[in-house]
Amino acid sequence: MTRLFGCVCGQFHSPGAGLGMAAERVAVPVPFYVIEHPEGVALFDAGLHDDMQDADDPYRQRLREGGMDVSLTADETLGRHLERLEIDAAKVRYVVLSHLHFDHSGGLGSLPNATVVVQAKEWAAGADEETSRRYFLPKRFFDLGHQLRLVDGEHDLFGDGSVTCIPSHGHTPGHQSLRVRSEQGDHILVGDACYTAESAVSRNFPAYADHAAMNRSLDALMAMRGPQTVMIYGHDPDQWGERALLPSARG
Repeated sequence: MTRLFGCVCGQFHSPGAGLGMAAERVAVPVPFYVIEHPEGVALFDAGLHDDMQDADDPYRQRLREGGMDVSLTADETLGRHLERLEIDAAKVRYVVLSHLHFDHSGGLGSLPNATVVVQAKEWAAGADEETSRRYFLPKRFFDLGHQLRLVDGEHDLFGDGSVTCIPSHGHTPGHQSLRVRSEQGDHILVGDACYTAESAVSRNFPAYADHAAMNRSLDALMAMRGPQTVMIYGHDPDQWGERALLPSARG
């Protein structure tokens, strides 16, 4: 039996245009996902680093210089969510990273024994100084000495078709999404291959990204949908709160 939970690890604050949204400024969720599988616990993404609770954190200061910010409370941290789910963070087996941005890799330090599953292209991008600078991939959050599983293309995480990494490059050079077939049904966790359902229609993508690649990736993800498939986008506020599409660690 495979079970899927959605958790919100703080908020990202930004001009709406930067996220393909019409509002002048927005606050959007920073999600990560917990997958309970008979062969171990896996996470899809890891949310924000605990240090993001501190307004004086150097990375938060740089965000504010660019007109952005995050907010995070002690009750929203990755560790606190796992506690509510009665999961020992030290026993998490895998962390599948959609990509290496700070709001997706930040919680890795709380998962000391997990194997990090990432597309080889993404890890190479993070290791290259010029590419990491262009795509905003700070090593502080992801290069922590974890055991790595570098994958190339689709990857069946547990070997039974329940959890499958799907390459969806463009937002970053090696971005990947995740398909989870669980007792709750068929979900495609899109990640930042598309921020919101709105931008899935408008195709309004971040300026720095490879728009042609993002369009190809999103088209491929949309083509995978069955009649009952639920698409969960990277930072869509309408898919959380009272409209949550998954049980959460507060359930």
